[in-house]
Amino acid sequence: MLELFSSIVQWSADFIGRTGHAGIFLSSFLDRATIFLVPAEIILPLFGLLIAQGKFSFTSVFILVTAGNLLGNLFLYWIAMKGGRPGVERWGRYFFVSKHDLEHSERFFAKHGDKIVLIGYFLPTVFRSLAPIPAGLFRMGRSKFVWYTLFGSMPINLIYIFAGIKAGDNWELLLS
Repeated sequence: MLELFSSIVQWSADFIGRTGHAGIFLSSFLDRATIFLVPAEIILPLFGLLIAQGKFSFTSVFILVTAGNLLGNLFLYWIAMKGGRPGVERWGRYFFVSKHDLEHSERFFAKHGDKIVLIGYFLPTVFRSLAPIPAGLFRMGRSKFVWYTLFGSMPINLIYIFAGIKAGDNWELLLS
């Protein structure tokens, strides 16, 4: 497992090194738009490490991560709203959304309503990742969705980036 983690971190570092700010935005977008393909729990601390090394500024990383997250979430929200449940069932597998995940998120959203979008970002990855889908299916207002997404995602983004900054020089120790 540690080897897998190490290889993902190395691949991500190489990718960001080659693509710079565009890679930060794209990684953050893909983290949200593809659910589990590029996990925030790995890339955001990596961005913090790159900040600690002086390769990027905190402000630029935070803005790009926030924009990428928002647009990735809006993409899933739009797919769910336009395609409805049949569309999500048909196309969701291309974004790593299973029928089980869809049913679970719908039940959770029906029970807790719009507020799940806001508080969902503080829950484990599966809830945070799936929040846009029932929001789109239940046709939550777009502006409300945007504000809830921004206010819900910024604190968790800060925590992960800050963890990477604090890891700083000890990153090699964490991987060994």
